[in-house]
Amino acid sequence: MSHAENQTIRILDLMESSGVKFGTSGARGLADDMTDYVCYAYSLAFLEYLLESGQINKADGVAIAGDFRPSSPRIMAAVAKAVTDAGCAPVNCGFIPTPAVACYAMKRGIAGIMVTGSHIPDDRNGIKFYKPAGEILKPDEQAMCARS
Repeated sequence: MSHAENQTIRILDLMESSGVKFGTSGARGLADDMTDYVCYAYSLAFLEYLLESGQINKADGVAIAGDFRPSSPRIMAAVAKAVTDAGCAPVNCGFIPTPAVACYAMKRGIAGIMVTGSHIPDDRNGIKFYKPAGEILKPDEQAMCARS
């Protein structure tokens, strides 16, 4: 996985091919469909959107956390790689509740990424994205999807 690889695929195309789609404040899908590349690409698109829109700087850290689903550590590693490739520093918050990483990121004015399936069945997982001001909204998702 590298930054250059992601530039050849659009999030809309990735949504179609992988079955991983935007749900509540992030991407969700079957854990098997949430490959390292899919998770990397979604995360990198999120970070590039924030960087280009001036919501974060490369000097900022990006908080990463996960839940206890079996697929979460693998997905967290793919997210951390995207953070590094975006030029930011991953801040590993470990396995904590979703509100904790959101609060941590907002208090520090940094982005946050939470790997969690929340209430969905265990065969699925998700990635929740947080801007320094809070959860991403539909316009943010649309901006991420518009990236090529």
